[in-house]
Amino acid sequence: MALSREKIKQLAHAFAGVIVLLKAYDKAEHGHLTTGILLGIIGIIMVLMSIYHHRLAQYVKSFDALVFLAEAVVLGIVSGLYFHDGKTGLPYVYALASVAYLIAAFLHFRRSKGHDHLQIDNSPNP
Repeated sequence: MALSREKIKQLAHAFAGVIVLLKAYDKAEHGHLTTGILLGIIGIIMVLMSIYHHRLAQYVKSFDALVFLAEAVVLGIVSGLYFHDGKTGLPYVYALASVAYLIAAFLHFRRSKGHDHLQIDNSPNP
C-alpha cells in the first residue's frame, strides 16, 4: 500500500513537529525552561497543522510552502541549538533537514504559483 502525496506531506510535517518536541523536552530537562516551553509550543503547533492540514490548506494559499518554510526555520534553529550545546554530528543532520525543507518550500511555492496562471478562459471570443 503506497502512501499518497498528501499523506507523505502530512507525515513530513508531523515528523518535524515531533523532532521539535523532542528538542523542547531536552532543553527543559537541562534547565532551559523558557526555550523548552517555546519549542514545545512550536512543536505542538506543527503537529496540529499536520493533523488539520486539509482544512487549513483550503483557506491559506500556498499552505504547504508556508509550512515547509516555517519548519525549515525551526529546524535551522534546532541545529543551531545543537551546535551551541557542543554536539558534533546531530547538528549537521538538522541543518541538512532544514535545507531539505527549504527546498521543499521553494518547490511547493513555485508549483502553487504555476497553477494560478493555468486558468482556462471559457468566455466566447468576439
